[in-house]
Amino acid sequence: MQAERNSRLAERGITLVEVMMTILLLGIVLTICFQVFITVGRAVTTSDQRSQNTDQARLAVQQIDRQIRSGNVLYDPAKEGLLAPLFVAPDPVAVANGIFPGLSIRVYTQANGDQRCVQWRINNGTLQTRSWSEAWTVDGDVSGWRNVAENIINTSAASPAFSLDTASGFGDRLINVRVLTNADTARQKTVEFKASVTGRNTQYGYNPNICNTIPT
Repeated sequence: MQAERNSRLAERGITLVEVMMTILLLGIVLTICFQVFITVGRAVTTSDQRSQNTDQARLAVQQIDRQIRSGNVLYDPAKEGLLAPLFVAPDPVAVANGIFPGLSIRVYTQANGDQRCVQWRINNGTLQTRSWSEAWTVDGDVSGWRNVAENIINTSAASPAFSLDTASGFGDRLINVRVLTNADTARQKTVEFKASVTGRNTQYGYNPNICNTIPT
């Protein structure tokens, strides 16, 4: 009797309700797994982006450091983008070229005997650089702007990336560099790179106007 009852139960199989419950539970488990995978993937992507931005900013500051140390003439970053000789009003040409006080710097520097005017700017969150020869108006030797670091959040003279430290006793020879990078200011901590660099050759009396003719 009992054997016959067990045989009938075995032949009954799986009901539709059981199938639906199984599919529902499987769907819940898969949804949770997908959410975990998406969260982990986003975290990895964010970490990689943050690491890349940090490396870019660090290498950029190191390059600026070398150029200033080898610099013959340093120009006051607070006057960049302003009309000479008073430096109180914006220069329309400079503004159109993305040059603003504290967010741009010019250095007449040298590397391996090659002396050039080098310029840096922060343009829409990107740190860029270019250079030109002393005789660029004749030989046309002007490089285009090159992107060096992204997600730079120095945005105004209130948080300058470059400043001349006249209170240090070095005269016009010491430049402070402070580059801030952050790809997501709402969720990430800002990374700061700082350097105070003295131009070693600025004491030798190079022509202070040598890089004043600026390509547009």
